[in-house]
Amino acid sequence: MKVNAEVRGGNKLAQKLRQIQDRVAAKRRVLVGLPAGSGEQDGTLLVVIGAVNEYGSADGYIPERSFLRVPIRQNQDNIKKAFRSLTGQVARGDITAFQMLDQIGAKAAGYCKEAISAGIEPANAESTVRAKGSSTPLIDEGILRAAITHVVED
Repeated sequence: MKVNAEVRGGNKLAQKLRQIQDRVAAKRRVLVGLPAGSGEQDGTLLVVIGAVNEYGSADGYIPERSFLRVPIRQNQDNIKKAFRSLTGQVARGDITAFQMLDQIGAKAAGYCKEAISAGIEPANAESTVRAKGSSTPLIDEGILRAAITHVVED
């Protein structure tokens, strides 16, 4: 089976293709997590609390409880699917590249918050459960979870 195709449009088509390329290829990125200025809890910056929980403490007293890397990795197929779908909308001019990245960032931040709500292993130590009155890791007052967000950077 042979297929022939003819593309018409000349300069107007070339200009439109450049516009689409510019919209899709904008040098932007999405950052998900706890940006600077996220706040503090009991006098400790949330970015510090987040880093210690994400990677564990150097002394091993606080175990690693990845609430960013693991949920994003576990949902990367969903994120890729959303990216493919939204890229088409950007190419058609329905949304901007910024709007696409903003939606993807919100989705990724949501996955991280859901992971905390569902509970992240390992379980809290008995002493921690007694002190805070809850067995769910990473949730005391919900301040850390609420601070997780995304930023679209140029």
